[in-house]
Order: sequence, then structure tokens, then C-alpha cells
Amino acid sequence: MKHWLGFIPLIGALCGCNVASVREAPNTIAYNQCQNNNECGGGVCSNQQCRSRSATFQKMLFEVTPPADGSVIAGVQFLVPKQDIGEGDTPVSLVLDPISQVAGKVTARERKCAFKFVNDIGTLVTSNDASASLPARVSLVPTSTALGVYSPPAVVQSALVDEIYWGFSLNVPPGKYDIYVEPNHQQDENCPAPPQLVRGNPIDAGILALDIDLPAPSSFELHVAWPHEDGALDGWMVDMLDPTSGRVISNRVQLALEKGSKSDYRATLAYSSVTVVGEANVQPQDPLFRLSPPDGSPESAALPTVLMARSALAVFDANRGTLADFTSLPAPVHVQGQVTSGSSSVPVAATVTLVAKSISDIAPGVLASFVRTVNAGTDGRFDVDLLPGQYNVSTVPLSSLDPAPDKTPLAADARVWTVPSAPAEQAGKVIELSPALLVTGQVFASTGPVATAQVQADASPLSIQYNALEDTLGGSMASPPRAAFIPRATVGGVSKRGDFALRTDPGTFDITVRPNTDTGFAWLVRPNFLVSNLSAGLGIINMPLPVAYAGTVTVQGAEGPKRIPSSLIRAYIYLKDNEYTTDDRHADSVLQVAETQADSDGAFEILIPAELNHAGG
Repeated sequence: MKHWLGFIPLIGALCGCNVASVREAPNTIAYNQCQNNNECGGGVCSNQQCRSRSATFQKMLFEVTPPADGSVIAGVQFLVPKQDIGEGDTPVSLVLDPISQVAGKVTARERKCAFKFVNDIGTLVTSNDASASLPARVSLVPTSTALGVYSPPAVVQSALVDEIYWGFSLNVPPGKYDIYVEPNHQQDENCPAPPQLVRGNPIDAGILALDIDLPAPSSFELHVAWPHEDGALDGWMVDMLDPTSGRVISNRVQLALEKGSKSDYRATLAYSSVTVVGEANVQPQDPLFRLSPPDGSPESAALPTVLMARSALAVFDANRGTLADFTSLPAPVHVQGQVTSGSSSVPVAATVTLVAKSISDIAPGVLASFVRTVNAGTDGRFDVDLLPGQYNVSTVPLSSLDPAPDKTPLAADARVWTVPSAPAEQAGKVIELSPALLVTGQVFASTGPVATAQVQADASPLSIQYNALEDTLGGSMASPPRAAFIPRATVGGVSKRGDFALRTDPGTFDITVRPNTDTGFAWLVRPNFLVSNLSAGLGIINMPLPVAYAGTVTVQGAEGPKRIPSSLIRAYIYLKDNEYTTDDRHADSVLQVAETQADSDGAFEILIPAELNHAGG
């Protein structure tokens, strides 16, 4: 964000006028100033600034990041939920719990067989002392990531401690985490140790011992009835996935023909059920089997990945099932295409991603996945081996939305292609990219245009959440193309006349107007703005009245709270189905509505918009 605090005195020095006269001059920066309530459009005049009489958002999530000062909490992202915040001018204390210093080990005390774990270069590193510990990679993934707040996972590989046990340690902010444990690979599968996923595990502040004991795994015997007796599934691999996170929860086993059979393939998997902490009665989700082509298969073979729900296979026996509908592999075709600028023949360098919506000659009851990503060079040309079927085709030009002055900015593109099964060589596919879309508007306050404010468009979290399984199972052939990219947008500024313009890809955006910090205005937030036409206008939009909150950032210490200077503070509201909600447990996303920074004493003021801006607002 640009800061203009030093700019106004400079103008005054050049023109011989004082700061007050510049603020009152037309076509300059608008400030939130008032003398009485009548000037505040339904709000109140407090300390010569307009304020809202009421606050819509009583429950918010604050993200606090201390500065990189070399301390143990430097750069650590803390999430602080606050509720019943009040109507403004209410102290908001952001108290950071001490960092969680997590140390522990992974064990498998119920297991009686001998493990044969290896390191990255295949050297045996442990045997059957699982009661003490075993080598594994441990990931702690903040549950807030599911709401759209980027929170990096903490990942650590256990190491041999004092030549006695395999242990791990890491520092994370307190909160709820999904814990994912991946034991090291083994020399064989005689004593399988599948990954373990634990959801919603609380990590408390302070020093925490986290010993993870892996339960004895369950087993499932999968059969694939292949009618052709041609060995086409030789070398194919099977594993099991958690449908929510997509994480692997089983060992990975190669299909093998039953003894004496040429058509009955079998794989016996060891898997661990997903655990949800604090929800004993939660209904477990149906895991998925994934049948993958052999490692190292050439792309020209164009082999699909097959997914199936366990419940669809284990109808009569919960631990055994047969896939009988997967009976053929379509012959691939070779497709050549070119990316161009509009209807001209000017080639465009781009990345093209093709995601199958349906695959010909695959039985309707079989969920097959097939994805290819190729690069078109400066000549715009690309070629790819595909299976016959229907595809969502997403194309992103390598050039930015802010090109050189003599270049036309191009938007990313999403379309549907049908690839027939004949001929085997198919040419002439052309992807014509359109000019970037333009989002325009005018931003005003009661005192005039909000000049120099920054305007930013970010892809709405719900619009880019993609569940391939649900889309494939529930999507119709007539459904619109689904983009495999995050829509891009430029950053703009409000002119002295109050107007702004952004270039974007097609998509749904959260648009924010972010005034300079010294103006006294809160952000204007327009959520879920659909940009689909060449030009999308927001019209005239008016700045919301702010709700001011002041407070301090502190961290608990042995001698009491300690103030944390210069922390970056962001405020989010909870959303459910794109509407504000106070029910954070069932929220599906969050929306940033404000940002500020604490001063050198840890004190801050943050201006929250009294309401969101919607169409016509």
C-alpha cells in the first residue's frame, strides 16, 4: 500500500499553501472529516471523523504476524478469533499465546511384525523396535487453511536422537491442526505401516509432548475383474484416499494376477481410518480407492486414473470387493493445436491444461480421471496425447495483464472440447484468447473522490475451491467449463476524479478499495463480483462508514503480557454461502475486510467497514 504522509507537506511547500487548504481543494485526496453528525450520512461525528452508529461484524478472525526481529515468534502467523467485539471505540486486545514447542515421536506399539524402514537412498534404518519409535514425516496443517486463510503447514522428518529413538520437534502457533503422519518407505510390504490422518487436533501453548501411536491398520482385499486376459493391468498400482483432503491413508500396492488366473487381479491394502478429534459421533466419510497406471508409463499411452468409493465395492463384505465395470482402455489420439491472439493468427505462448469431464468407452459407473498440462511455445503450437471424450480446457497466456505498451493484454480462457475417437491424428484445434476484461468504477466519500486509494481484486475463495470427485459425479455434460486456474487481476488506483480500472481474467472476485491509512476511511469491500463480459462496471460506489477499534498486541510471558511492536494485523469475517455468519464452526470461507500495523509500542487502531458493499451500494 502506498503511503502519502510525506506528499502533502511537499505540495504545500511548492504552492505556498498550508495542509488544510490542500485538503479542502477540489480533485485531491478525500479525508474522513466532519464537524457535526449532519455531515456523516446517518453516522456520528466522533473526534472530527465520521463513524458508524452500529457494527455489523461482531465476530471476526484476526491474523497477527510479528516482525522478523529474530525472536522465537518472528514471522509466525497467529490466528486470534474474537467475538462480541462491541460497537466501536471498544478496546480489542490481541493476546498471542506463547509459541507451541512440540516434540515427540511416532510409535506402533500394537504391531508385532518386523518393520524394515529405509531412508531416501534405500539404506535400512530400523527393524522391529516400533515400541520405541519409527522414522516418519509429520505434517501439522492448520485447519484455518480450509477457510481460505493461507497458513503454511509445518513439516518435519523425524531424526535419530542420541542413537536411541526417532524423534521430531517443531515450533507452531497454538491452534487446531490436522496431523498427517507418513512412515518411511520399507523394503517390502510384509509389515505395512500406512499413513495416519488426525483432523482437528488441538495444539496448546507452551511445551507439548506429542507422541503419536499408530494403530494396527485395517485391511481390504480389492479385486479387479479384467475380461481380456491381455495383461493390460500389469504393474498398475492401488492405494486409498481420504475424500476430503485427498491425502493417502493406505500403503501403495501393485495389482497382481491371482495364481492360475489371467483375468482376476488382486491387491490387499493396509489402511488407517481417519480420526476426528472431539467428534466421537461424526459419520466417517467413505474412502476412495485409486487405481493408477504403472510408474514411468509414457504419456503417449494416455492411461487414465480410476477412482471408486469403497462402499460401492464392499456391498456384501466390508473388507473385500470387486471392481467389475472397468473393462476397457480407450485407444489414445494425438491432438495438435495452437494458441492465438483473438481471431488473428498471431501466436501466443501459454500453458494449456486439459481435464477430462468424460472419457469415451469407459463404463458410466466408473469414475476415471485424466489430466494433461502442456506448454505452447512462442509459435503458439502444442501437441498432446488424449483419450477420446469431453474436456475442460484452460489456457493461461505467459504474458501478464500489464504488458508492454504496444501489446494487448490477453485474458485466460476456459472452454469445452470434444475429442472424437477417430482419426488417430487430429490437427487444427485453435484456442483464440480474448483481450483482458476491464473492471471499472468510481469511488466517492461525502467529501469527494477517494483519490490515490488502491483497488485490488482477489479471486473469491469459494469460486476456486475445486472438488474433482464431486464435479465428475454431479456435473452434467452441459455444465459450463470449469477453469483450472486462479483468475488473475491487476492492481489499480483511484484517480483524482474518483474512477479506477482493473484488467482481469474471467472469474468471481472480492474487490477491495483500500484508502491511504491517514485518510480515516475503512476499506470498501465488494464480495463475489462476477466478471464475465469484456467490460464490467461497478458504477458509483460509496465508502462505508468505519467502526474504529483500538488495542494492543501482546504475548503471554513468565512475567506477564509483553507488548509486540510493529505486528502486521489483518481482520477477516466469516462467510457461509457468501453471507456473513457468526457461526465460525460451519463457515465455508473468510473475507479480509481490514489491515493495519501496530506501532513501536504494540498499540494499533483498525477501521472495520460497517457493512459490505453489494450491488447498488
